[in-house]
Amino acid sequence: MSYRLLEHTADVGLEVTAATLPELFSEALGGMVEVVTDARKIRPLRELSVELEAEGLDLLLLELLTEALYRFDVYGELFSRARLEIAETGEGWSLSGTMAGEEADPARHPMKVMIKAVTYHQLAVERAGAGWRATVIFDI
Repeated sequence: MSYRLLEHTADVGLEVTAATLPELFSEALGGMVEVVTDARKIRPLRELSVELEAEGLDLLLLELLTEALYRFDVYGELFSRARLEIAETGEGWSLSGTMAGEEADPARHPMKVMIKAVTYHQLAVERAGAGWRATVIFDI
């Protein structure tokens, strides 16, 4: 599993690969936080339960990243890891689990780039060989 930043005019993109959907979503979360600060410095001191539903996998990923961005913007919390279960439902997809992180500390978590929003532009979650790949663009 891995992620890499993509160059994009006035935005920042992320391409993520992983063997499973839960790993893909967790890596995408870590990649988004890496855009904002050094994700390796975020300790898993608090957990937040998440339960989300969406019609498609791409929209489910958008929901997860938007929730993490909301928690950062409103409560100053940085979540860089997740333990998730993802399942197909009759009407789409569901996600449940926890995100782990801590309160942002400017001394330990200097800001690189502020993300305004997770966008629908080029948003994709798809099979890639034996694993999965996701593409996400962030409005900065």
